Amino acid sequence: MNRRLAVAIEENGTQELVAQHFGRCSKFNVCEIDENKNILKKETFANPLIGEHGGACQLPGYVKQLNVNTIIAGGMGQKAVSNFLSFGIDVITAPGLQYEEAVKRFIQGELVGYDACKHNHDDGHNCH
Repeated sequence: MNRRLAVAIEENGTQELVAQHFGRCSKFNVCEIDENKNILKKETFANPLIGEHGGACQLPGYVKQLNVNTIIAGGMGQKAVSNFLSFGIDVITAPGLQYEEAVKRFIQGELVGYDACKHNHDDGHNCH
């Protein structure tokens, strides 16, 4: 069965980096990976909630619509992690990686698990 992987992206010039915080990413790169670890296709989806107050609270629902199995971001708050897990989407935090390296390491099974951010990313906005 194919897996779909979303990576939260922030751009630094011509480089695509794993966004330090998924709620502030500019876009999501989504890869479809087959059982032989081949990338079948790559799609890009803009973050429709970038700059929105409380947008990070709504992003897990948006990403769920992309039919992904896993999300990779540099970091994310516990509420977002809980939302993703409730949707059956695995969460991986991989701060400081370039996009291509993150995908390669995911395919090789080297990226697993997450560390939820301990500080408040919601700027006082309460996500439910």
